[in-house]
Amino acid sequence: MRLLYEKLRQDKKQQGKCIRMILYFGVTLGFLLWEKPLLDELAEKREWNGSYLFAGLLVAYVLVLAVCFVRFAKELSQKRSVGVMGWPQAVWMMVNSVYLFAAMEFVTNQEFEDMVWYYGLLNIGVICVFCILMSLIFNSIKRAMIFMNIIYFCMSLVFYYVYLFRGEAFQLIDLYSLGTAAEVIGGYHFQLTAQIVAAAVGMLLIVRLWMSDRDYCFVQRQIKYKILVRLVAVALTIGGYLAYMNLNWNAQFGIISDLWNPAKTYREYGTTVGFLAVAKYMRLTPPDGYSEEEVQQISEQSCSINEGKELKMGNAGNVTPVNIIAIMNESWFDYRSVGDPMTSESYMPFLDSLNENIIKGYTLTCTKGGGTAKTEYEFLTGNSCKRFPGMVPYVSYFTHDQYSIVTTLQDQGYQAIAMHPNKATNWKRTTAYRFLNFDDFIAIDQFDSSTERYRNMISDQANYEKIIEVYEQKEKGTPLFLFDITMQNHSGYTNKYFQADVNCEGYDCDEADQYFSLLKISDEAIEYLIEYFEQVEEPTMIVMFGDHSPKLPDEFETWIAGDEYKNLSLEEQEKFYGTPFFIWTNYEMESEENVWISTNYLSSYMLSLTGLELTPYNEYLLSLREEMPALNHLGFLSEDGNWYSWSEAGKEELELERQYECLQYNELMDRNDRIDEFFLIENNE
Repeated sequence: MRLLYEKLRQDKKQQGKCIRMILYFGVTLGFLLWEKPLLDELAEKREWNGSYLFAGLLVAYVLVLAVCFVRFAKELSQKRSVGVMGWPQAVWMMVNSVYLFAAMEFVTNQEFEDMVWYYGLLNIGVICVFCILMSLIFNSIKRAMIFMNIIYFCMSLVFYYVYLFRGEAFQLIDLYSLGTAAEVIGGYHFQLTAQIVAAAVGMLLIVRLWMSDRDYCFVQRQIKYKILVRLVAVALTIGGYLAYMNLNWNAQFGIISDLWNPAKTYREYGTTVGFLAVAKYMRLTPPDGYSEEEVQQISEQSCSINEGKELKMGNAGNVTPVNIIAIMNESWFDYRSVGDPMTSESYMPFLDSLNENIIKGYTLTCTKGGGTAKTEYEFLTGNSCKRFPGMVPYVSYFTHDQYSIVTTLQDQGYQAIAMHPNKATNWKRTTAYRFLNFDDFIAIDQFDSSTERYRNMISDQANYEKIIEVYEQKEKGTPLFLFDITMQNHSGYTNKYFQADVNCEGYDCDEADQYFSLLKISDEAIEYLIEYFEQVEEPTMIVMFGDHSPKLPDEFETWIAGDEYKNLSLEEQEKFYGTPFFIWTNYEMESEENVWISTNYLSSYMLSLTGLELTPYNEYLLSLREEMPALNHLGFLSEDGNWYSWSEAGKEELELERQYECLQYNELMDRNDRIDEFFLIENNE
């Protein structure tokens, strides 16, 4: 020991290494002791994996500390060379794969204990394959395993927090919206759990073990063999990808991917396997029986049925609006459609008071808690995101010009402007709006830095002031279509500097109080907007709808609905997807209330109130709405007023839905054989 001390004292490099290792273990122990109350709390709730958690981590800490310092002492006395990969290293890689699987599920999967054992083995096998590929790429077991332990811990945090804040599982497509996430991340409160603490300590200890171990590689010398090893890794990766995409491996293992509820797939089959099973279906395939000839037949049949049919609504009289302002209100939702929120005061008093020249009700979306761009896509194009579980068309499928309400109005002389008080690149809107043919896009960089904000997000009031500014700057009489997406009410609702004035008196939930207070501010901004355009001479139509319900705690939603979401009836579940909407005009229009529609119909319905020309696709959608007034991924509202899931649908409804999917696929994906005339007004075909 004395000899080792002397060697350490003489070697400055090793001194630094020793100090760094001591600091590393000191920080790890400090973190473990600091978060001990969290671990003790888990011990009270979950006996088998909590009762000895702190003691087990402490024992592991002592053992790893001892092993690392013994290895360090040996390194001082004898320089270790790089070894060649053998079966012992393969065993340790497998052991680490077991740990990575267990740690990921421990953090993210509350149903881990109920997982069938062979799905656990399948996850371990897949993780082990990843470890082997990384080892080939790095040509180093040590570096590969350090990388895998760090990346798996980081991914466990991503899976956990995305589900916590959004209510939807993290998916591969979310990698395209990292910029959007970065913009709103400050509005969330990141709280550690005992599971995260345990996984963090475990990761730090295992990484330290690998750092102190001797390195092993596949090839030690000659650059050509090192290149060959990496080429083998590339070949295996490509081969694995082709097998993953083209073989029906998930069915062979009995994995049924719930594409509209990926979290359920992750919980049942394991996060790693579930993630891969869901990601496999990011590609959009044609509907069953799809062909250009069939689409042509569907379009001709639709035109024949709708010929002479009066699909333009009569309650707007003969007035055609000069200005059409469509506003998608972020996280705008009315919990009174679900239950009684028992708030200290009304949070939508102005909207409730509007009863002249207004149509209002609920628009059914395909997303809850998040997924703004899906609802946006439905409104603008008339297509339903029922066909795109987990995917956002803007991000995944926009590669060429798209027909939409934008092109329909432009063909009739309207200038089309998009507005969103956030980054233009979010959800790839810069590209998407170019394909949708907007004339201009006003993003956050065109708002003044002193613009009013709540929780660092531009207020609805400031947003609507910008709309008025655009209106006032246009030439009088010039037709204007402005599509706006608000930002004020975006989740999360844990900002400690925001004063909540509306309280939920039946349930103690600070997040709910903050959300209802934001709704009240939003309602005041709506009043400002309506009162301004009431004084405007030019006929103006304002359409507003929510993009999705907010992400509030599951316990709050259980309280207000009277039961857990999964136990609710289809009709009760659908109410969580029904956001408020209204269509208001500053000229005489017959009013309606409690109208149910879905967002894919909303722009066509709006157009039918204007006296403007409809495309054959608009007419098709309005005709389809007569059969199914509202639809989404869960099911549809029938013309008799009852809700049905797609599994309960009859042959006629399923065929209508299939034909609708064929038309959507033709417009979105089939660039070479698109039936263009079906999506254009007659004089612009």
